[in-house]
Amino acid sequence: MDIDLSSLPDLRARAYRGPVDHSAMAEIVNRWCRAFGLDDVSTAEEFDHNYAHLENCDPVEDMVLVETHDGRLAGYTRTDWLQVEDGERKYAVFAKLDPDWQDTTLASALLKAAFDRAAHTAAGHDVDCSKVLEGWAGDVEQVMRDAYLALGFSPVTYEAMMVRPHLDDIPDLTLPDGVEIRPVEESHLRTIWEADHEAFRDHWGYAERTEEDWERFVGFPHRDETLWKIAWEGDRVVGQVKSFIKESESELGQLRGWTEFISTHREWRKRGVASALICESLKELKARGMTEAALGVHTENLTGAFRLYESLGFEVRESYTTFQRPID
Repeated sequence: MDIDLSSLPDLRARAYRGPVDHSAMAEIVNRWCRAFGLDDVSTAEEFDHNYAHLENCDPVEDMVLVETHDGRLAGYTRTDWLQVEDGERKYAVFAKLDPDWQDTTLASALLKAAFDRAAHTAAGHDVDCSKVLEGWAGDVEQVMRDAYLALGFSPVTYEAMMVRPHLDDIPDLTLPDGVEIRPVEESHLRTIWEADHEAFRDHWGYAERTEEDWERFVGFPHRDETLWKIAWEGDRVVGQVKSFIKESESELGQLRGWTEFISTHREWRKRGVASALICESLKELKARGMTEAALGVHTENLTGAFRLYESLGFEVRESYTTFQRPID
């Protein structure tokens, strides 16, 4: 990926070198979170896992890192593509700047390089569907948001990271008759995974899952089935919350559990399955010594997930915007 740094003589570009870069990339994310008052923690192990399962992306060709002349990472960007269920093909970018380099010129250079690369990739795809460029930025990332807008992108939808700041007053909710939570066995994993992606088939931006997605699921570094709450009706999974705890956060004294990967079978929506499972998950996290819980959500989710989480005590900690632009 080519990038124009002619107006930034203090910086140089280089290619991705593999897992050896992951510690520095994770540190950029962590420094960025601390600078903006957020408390997420990323690790090299998480980057190892995510980059081992990239699809439609060759990081050597589809990625560029920018560093100072003494070798300190200032930012990086990566692009890939995804065929979504509604027939649209998205060419997406992820970009992150070190907080010491929240510079409009660098943000624009990173995004332009990534989207030029994405447009080049798209030009080689002879497919009968619309093609769009897509990227994301948090509300606190004003430099990155301005760069998207300057490059002709428009906001299309929104997401949020939500936190329940305490684990007191958890409601006692029950599952519908005929539905029960069962301990997870190894033989259940494929059924649970397939039920989850089937439940998301009607959500915005859904893409058909692949065997690489399955490998990413089973290899998730924070996977702990003893935290999961899986609801069954007979031999069918009707709802699930696959919570996890990040040891990297606990080691820093941040006693947070993540009530994530929440889904409900379409036939069982609006019947109290998700709310009961979330409450059981919160109780489980509290029993493990956690003091708060967090999750991510598409705020315009047609199932009303955002409103449900608010009703259960979750509050928005950070909001994110998805930007798009058609490919000419």
